[in-house]
Amino acid sequence: MKRISILLCCILSFVSCKQKGPEVKTIEVTVPQEIVLNTEALVKSELQITGMTCAIGCAASIEKKLNATPGVQSATVSFESELAQIVFDPNWIQDQELSTVVQSVGPVYKVTKNERVDVFSDLKTD
Repeated sequence: MKRISILLCCILSFVSCKQKGPEVKTIEVTVPQEIVLNTEALVKSELQITGMTCAIGCAASIEKKLNATPGVQSATVSFESELAQIVFDPNWIQDQELSTVVQSVGPVYKVTKNERVDVFSDLKTD
């Protein structure tokens, strides 16, 4: 009986040692590329935006989305004038893509005019 108990203990310990532990998974993390804007290439565009109903929700949401867009240095959105002014590097983002960013905030927002404004000419001629 003692031999059976010892044999049984050996078998159980052998079987329990063969069990797999928890599987370890490796997760690959990618670091976003740092965006460096070329200050010599910055341009300013004005977008006429329709569909905004308030300054706190609509205009602020569009402004936040534009400022988070790679290539945009700054963006301000005015609910009262229905106008967005955006300073950006065209090497990173194109004019038409700015309209797409605005419309991605919500389907009610439409860009009716997108034109560049030459506000940097005085700075570049010095």
